Amino acid sequence: MQKIFIVAAKRTPFGSFGGSLKNLSATDLATVATKAALSAGNIDPGVVDSVYVGNVIQSSADAAYLARHVGLVSELHYSIMMQ
Repeated sequence: MQKIFIVAAKRTPFGSFGGSLKNLSATDLATVATKAALSAGNIDPGVVDSVYVGNVIQSSADAAYLARHVGLVSELHYSIMMQ
């Protein structure tokens, strides 16, 4: 059995409808959170082998493959998993 370690976590911000975050896609927001978590945990993106992203509503064209897009934009090299 393989051990899993969560060393840092961040979440995307909440905003008001039509507010200052309206022009950012789910991928944009999740990428900022991913990069912040990697930075906070002092994690080399090269050691990440899986990415899991929870997404309630696909609100942008690229949200269908959110975990994949976030990982690619965050420069991670891993096998892609989405929940």
